Amino acid sequence: MKTNDNIENTGEMKGSEKQNGNTVDLAKLTFSVKNEDAKNLRITRSFLWLYIIMILVYSWLMVFDPDKDITIIQRVSGLFYVASMVAFALIFRKGYKEYKNIDYTLPIIDMLKNAANRYRLKTRKFVELSIPILLMDVGLTLSFYHRMMPESPIFRVLLIQAFYIPTMTLAGFIGYLKWHRKQKPLSDNALKLIEELEGE
Repeated sequence: MKTNDNIENTGEMKGSEKQNGNTVDLAKLTFSVKNEDAKNLRITRSFLWLYIIMILVYSWLMVFDPDKDITIIQRVSGLFYVASMVAFALIFRKGYKEYKNIDYTLPIIDMLKNAANRYRLKTRKFVELSIPILLMDVGLTLSFYHRMMPESPIFRVLLIQAFYIPTMTLAGFIGYLKWHRKQKPLSDNALKLIEELEGE
């Protein structure tokens, strides 16, 4: 992350000038954005390395291990699990590069626009996340399908989905609540401050 004390000083001055007439403090907002950026940088880096390790270990255990006791179905299921992990790793790698390359030396307006865009809820992110989630779903279905009681194929698949879909939905809802509580205010306040500064 590139930082510049001049931006913080300028933010403090403009924020102080706006205190009486507006609700957004530029200095405080910049501090909050930097803290959230730093936290997300650590998280994306940690998960990236976690998935890299999981990919290597799981690829050996379920795909390349010559053990004859591993069935074809288990290997195919393992391939889908690994593909899901690779997709997740690519998502975290993209996030890590984004947070690592944040430039705070940009003009204040540009920095605020980038922050507002960074913490805006985007449909594209849901599309990206749906890929590894679906791959994991296939792997999970193949893994448990033949372990279940000899019911109809459709019943087995639906039963697996009855557990998987609510779990993923709950995880997504928790993620949404986290975004709404911590990141949405950063985006909203950045947009509000942009309007105030551009209206001068």
